[in-house]
Amino acid sequence: MSHTLQSVLDAVSHTASQGTLPVVVFDLDSTLFSTRPRNLRILREFAATVPEHKVLQTIVPTLVPDDFAWDVTLPLTQRGLNDAALFKDLSAYWFERFFTDEYVLADTPTLGSVAYAQAVHDRGGFVYYLTGRDVHGMAQGTVAALTNHRFPFWCGRTSLHLKPSFDTDDTEYKREALADIRSHRGNVVATFENEPKNANMFRAAFPQGAHFLLQTEHSPDPETPHADIVEIPDFRLG
Repeated sequence: MSHTLQSVLDAVSHTASQGTLPVVVFDLDSTLFSTRPRNLRILREFAATVPEHKVLQTIVPTLVPDDFAWDVTLPLTQRGLNDAALFKDLSAYWFERFFTDEYVLADTPTLGSVAYAQAVHDRGGFVYYLTGRDVHGMAQGTVAALTNHRFPFWCGRTSLHLKPSFDTDDTEYKREALADIRSHRGNVVATFENEPKNANMFRAAFPQGAHFLLQTEHSPDPETPHADIVEIPDFRLG
């Protein structure tokens, strides 16, 4: 069976009508949210600390969020800048800021994601946010981002699951979260991820569900997604 965004909504409605809780699992970074504006903000702020670097000062004002992907240095190398010392300083500056409450507020929702998550909830679905963000450094910013952009939250049938520690491996953490997902005693109707490894894990754990992979960005050397996993550019219906 070929799953679609609409077929998931139909399955949520049907499952709820049968008296069973329909669970839909959403990742956040590069799934419901684009982190590209976060990267752009950090790069702009870094550039302001090195006004003497004329090439960087020429490139940065021309950049837009869509220029970014996994590596914050990519838009620079694509424009011919190769400065190992500068990139080392930029990476350190980026690392200190990217995983913080303040900077997650720069993220913007993936196209259609707010309306889609709300549609899942409106049809009786349990919206389960499962993210690699950690509870100590990113919980407040994550809650603010979800509520500011009007994702379902504080309204019942939602859950935000964050890593207990920043150092916990993302995939192992999500593997351990499977038990919590099952504890809600519902049917996992669908999962949405940007990492092929995690999408494959969800498919193996919940074979009855539909599993989607966002065509955004992912970590280097990804697994090959299973043939059953549906790849989508965003959450727009139709």
